[in-house]
Amino acid sequence: MSDVIIRSAVHGDIEAVEAVISRAYAPWLAKIAELPDVAAGVPEDIADCRVWVAVEAQEIRGCLIGGPESGRWHVANVAVAPDHGGKGVGRALMAFAVDQARREGLREMALATHRDMPGNVNLYERLGWVVTDESGNKIMMKRRTDL
Repeated sequence: MSDVIIRSAVHGDIEAVEAVISRAYAPWLAKIAELPDVAAGVPEDIADCRVWVAVEAQEIRGCLIGGPESGRWHVANVAVAPDHGGKGVGRALMAFAVDQARREGLREMALATHRDMPGNVNLYERLGWVVTDESGNKIMMKRRTDL
């Protein structure tokens, strides 16, 4: 993980980011019918400077999509290529998101995950996030940036 660099995504990263997201969510799409198209909007998000990529050996290993929304820094998506899961890429992207929120002067962060993805909730809780609400299959979480 020491050779991973997080940088802003550029237009040329669109296909690689979409591929990482699609591969990361593939097992869940087969089990969770109501998941949205998780790779939709990547070109627009990159154009709006809302995407960062974790790069190692000149390959995109993971991505983060997010930014300020309603006075909070909202994590819209974090995805790691399945063959690089468990190597700290997701943790590094989430730490980057916290740093980005701090740089932008925001004290609170928010995200939503799915009830049928309990590993996500467990990871986020270990990273300082707390569940704030549940609605149907959606679990909303928040985190302060001053922890």
